[in-house]
Amino acid sequence: MLMEEEVLALLRFGLILVIGAILIVVIVLMVRYKKAGYGWILAHLILFSWGALGWIKLLETRATTSSVQNSLTIGWIGLIWAMSMICMTIGLLRLRPSLNEK
Repeated sequence: MLMEEEVLALLRFGLILVIGAILIVVIVLMVRYKKAGYGWILAHLILFSWGALGWIKLLETRATTSSVQNSLTIGWIGLIWAMSMICMTIGLLRLRPSLNEK
């Protein structure tokens, strides 16, 4: 079943709008508090956005490409997602309070 054309544009617009707002918040926090963890969270958001936009592009072109190409694209998107989750985990670990701050 194919998706309506307007849905893909709305998905892309919504993703860019939400991630853009979160990016602004993370950049402000990174500048204000100067903690390395925010840089890792920023890397996570960039990688996650790249993967999500790739997935939306795959939804647009899946009818015109081969299943092998689609499978390889899904594999690459999965690797990008995994890297983004690693960045998020490192960022969260760097932002946790240390024992000296108590």
